[in-house]
Amino acid sequence: MTSWSDLLPEILDKISRKFDFYEDFVNFLCVCSSWKSSVTRTRNFIQCLPSRFPALMLAESNTEDEAHDCCRFFLFSNGGTVRKHRLPEARWQRCISANGWLLTTGEEEFTARLIHPLSRTQIELPQLYMFEELYFDQDEWIYYRFAMRKAVFTSSNPLLKDSSFRVIIIWGTTIGFCRLGDVSWSQITGWEGHPLDITYHKTRKRLYVVATMGSLYECEILNDVSSPLNLCRLSQFPGKEFGRSNLPWAYVLEWGYNSLLLVTRERHYFKKHDDECAFQCFVFNLDDGKWLKLVNLGNKAIFLGFNSSFMIDAGGGVKPNCIYFTNDLYEPYHGLLDGGGVDVGIYHLSDGRIEAIFDSPESVFRNSPALWLQTSTLHSVKEI
Repeated sequence: MTSWSDLLPEILDKISRKFDFYEDFVNFLCVCSSWKSSVTRTRNFIQCLPSRFPALMLAESNTEDEAHDCCRFFLFSNGGTVRKHRLPEARWQRCISANGWLLTTGEEEFTARLIHPLSRTQIELPQLYMFEELYFDQDEWIYYRFAMRKAVFTSSNPLLKDSSFRVIIIWGTTIGFCRLGDVSWSQITGWEGHPLDITYHKTRKRLYVVATMGSLYECEILNDVSSPLNLCRLSQFPGKEFGRSNLPWAYVLEWGYNSLLLVTRERHYFKKHDDECAFQCFVFNLDDGKWLKLVNLGNKAIFLGFNSSFMIDAGGGVKPNCIYFTNDLYEPYHGLLDGGGVDVGIYHLSDGRIEAIFDSPESVFRNSPALWLQTSTLHSVKEI
């Protein structure tokens, strides 16, 4: 009887071309060495396979007997199952996500890099000396005054070597950006209050920042100008017009070719499931400067947390007219023995109902939180 490992390369090639997702191809290659060798016949094909994202990358476990090199992913498209994936590059690193990539920082000399969680491709970024929230002690690098909160890209894939590619991050109260190959980060200034979220509008080719009390700013991030870049105030969220006296937290993301979506969030700390958590959505028209409350997302779903805020069409296990959220504050849980950040769930915009994704301690973070990972196209396959 012929063994599975003895299948002809031509047959393996035809089988592998039936896969629609990168993860399925990886599983195919892991069957045995002869199947793995078939990758040489299909490498060009798999370079553009999409991932099964969006997915939730779970917080690191604090259990000593866990596989130290593995991260866990909650996959909506696979029936809501949890899969382990070897990713030692992210172990004990502080992580946030953007466009399906991880931006990680380590305590050793404030290093920073981009890592694709599936292909494990790495791209070195400048060290983080520019950020005022990091400071040096006589004996050690002090890493926690504030935290890296947000990262966005100006294009979806850093491996395309696009000269217009930028990485923009919020660290505490500082906003900075870099190009690949830069030796240092450049600073962005000109806003007041505390930066809450950032987004890059691919049609307008501009960076947008929402700060304290809903102040909205913009700048042309792609211009080759000297640092620092200065933001210009674009609008102020009219809270009173919509019956809001304050704006505790907000997110911003692209909403069509001429609009931004502002999502506000009420939060209550130290609760296992934040049943009183509430979100509201508002559209800002970039052409006429008008605000409009949005009560229905249609077939869209929004993902908010320690990730670049993004929306997708529902399907593949993702529900329409919903906001998928994770905890995205370090400070209230810093120093707690059991960690924090268990408010991970699905907010139904239609009736304000919150649905738990799962009930597991895996959603608790002590070092790096649970992260949403956006769908991305892979252009590099490394050490499969």
